[in-house]
Amino acid sequence: MICLYQQEGLDFFEIIESALRESLNLSNIVFLKHIKIPSSAFNSLRFQYEGEKIIDKIYTEIPKQCDIGVVIVDADIYAPRMNFIFGLAEPLKKIALVSTYRLKEEDGKLKERLAKEVVHEVCHLLGLGHCDNPNCVMFFSDTIYDTDRKGRDLCEKCRRNLERI
Repeated sequence: MICLYQQEGLDFFEIIESALRESLNLSNIVFLKHIKIPSSAFNSLRFQYEGEKIIDKIYTEIPKQCDIGVVIVDADIYAPRMNFIFGLAEPLKKIALVSTYRLKEEDGKLKERLAKEVVHEVCHLLGLGHCDNPNCVMFFSDTIYDTDRKGRDLCEKCRRNLERI
């Protein structure tokens, strides 16, 4: 079962459920609850939230029946040695974190960008790494333009790799 958590005020369940069903054929997806981002995750020197600290907090709350946790926030997140990130996967904890903060612009592409990043991070949890095909959803998005260019689906090579896992 895939358990979805969203920051208070967000409602992206239908988009995420549709993206995971269509791109990865995953169907047992449930919305668990709205969350608050822990204040301990905020870095006052960077004015950003450390993604791993958000994941650590959610990890303590995930019920045993959840195989994968997906967390959606609308905060500027980062990982060590990175200026910012769109998302982060923690395979050992089976939690994916995706932020809408840098995915939204005035061009109405937020939902499609969010779908791509959620599929990307869930694929990391399933065992896939980054792909060098710029059209594959597993291509590393260094910029929003990378996210816009890539598709929502796996390339043939990544699909075969996923089937072997």
